Order: sequence, then C-alpha cells, then structure tokens
Amino acid sequence: MNQMNIEQSSLISQLQQYLENVEVRTDFELQEISVNKLYEHHGEEFEELADDLDFSLKDLLNKDLKFKFELLNLQPSNMNLFLDPEYHFNRYRLKTLRNIIYDKIPFMDIQKWRSYCRSKEKEAYKGGLVKGIWDHKLAKDIFGNSEEPGYFGDNGSSGWKLIAIANYCLDLYSKDQNLQFIRLCPYDSFMSNGQIELLGNSLKLRKNEKAIQKMLSRKIGFPLPNENDKKEDE
Repeated sequence: MNQMNIEQSSLISQLQQYLENVEVRTDFELQEISVNKLYEHHGEEFEELADDLDFSLKDLLNKDLKFKFELLNLQPSNMNLFLDPEYHFNRYRLKTLRNIIYDKIPFMDIQKWRSYCRSKEKEAYKGGLVKGIWDHKLAKDIFGNSEEPGYFGDNGSSGWKLIAIANYCLDLYSKDQNLQFIRLCPYDSFMSNGQIELLGNSLKLRKNEKAIQKMLSRKIGFPLPNENDKKEDE
C-alpha cells in the first residue's frame, strides 16, 4: 500500500490557539482514507472523476493508495476542521468539485469553492510549485511527468491532480461516515470593526481574534466568553 499525507495550511496552528483561548478543547486526529475502499461503493463517481481529470482509473487503483489527513477535532462538539492551503485552489480541484457527489455535500459552500478555484489559482503558485507538491512521485505513475512548474500545457501538474483527488476522497469519506466536518479556506470572509476581513490574512497577521472566534462559533456552535471578558485585538 502507498500512502500520501495531505497537509493543512500552516495557519491552522494560529486558528487552534484562537479556539483554545475561548476554552475549546482541540486535538489533531488522523483520518486514513483508502481509495480502493471508496471505489468499491462509488464506482460510478470515480469513473466520472477519471473522465474529468483524464487519467486511467486502473492506474490509480493499482497504487492501492491511502490518503492521510490530520483534522483539527474540537470538543465537546466533535467537529473536525480542515484549513485548505492556497495551492489547493486550482483548475484540477475545480474539476473534482463538478462531480456528482457535490450535489449533496453539506460542509462547504460549493459555489464559493468553485469560484476560488477559478479566480485564485495564481495564489496557488506561492506554495504549490515546489518539488513534492507540483510533481509528487506517486502522481507520476498515474498522470505521467509534470511539466515545468507553473506551466499547465500538455500534462500540467501531476502532483496538483493527485492532491485534488485526495481532497475529493476526503469529502466523499466524510459524507459516507457522517463525519462532523467543515472545510475552511484563506478566503473565508467576516466583518470586523465595520470592515470585511479575510481569514488567511488575519491569521498571518495574528489579528481579529475575537471576530474569527465569532465566525467559527456561528459555523460550529461553541460557547464564547462574556463580551467584556476579552478586548478585541487590533
């Protein structure tokens, strides 16, 4: 069996701190997802995926691949968070998001996710052109060699394609297992002091802590301390 770790954005650690500051217990929990086991129950969906991404389903299944995700688990809600890094938003992920499974996915705003994949691909260059992401060794056997970093002609990026499949598998697995799960992204927005702020930028600058806590409270449902107990960070 081959294994591939799919990393969250490094900003998840700052988000974790914001949650723990309002006494939400958190820990990272490993989810291991077998592609072949998912295929046993979702053959039609995987056939559609292979057509859209133009790869051989046989080559994928022959790898006997397992994707490993560490999700941030929150207690007592038992909610699991995954904060996507910028390089997850690209043309290949967009193709997976058109799959039939997303007609019934409750844990993400699918129209926003598709929009980000179309409009934010250049942001994906920041962390997504490095060796091991653009041209992952396992992806080569399924999609062939990647082109030069940043060039999408011909074969494009084999690594980005495999990461897109991994995220598709996490969504399908979460749906099948009824996992309490929410995807977050750097482009999620919220109001703070009368202005629209972005989650990723705020976490990088370590600001808007209280506003982020309120945003997550609405999404997940955890108690906040008294408004007067904590002063808004600037």
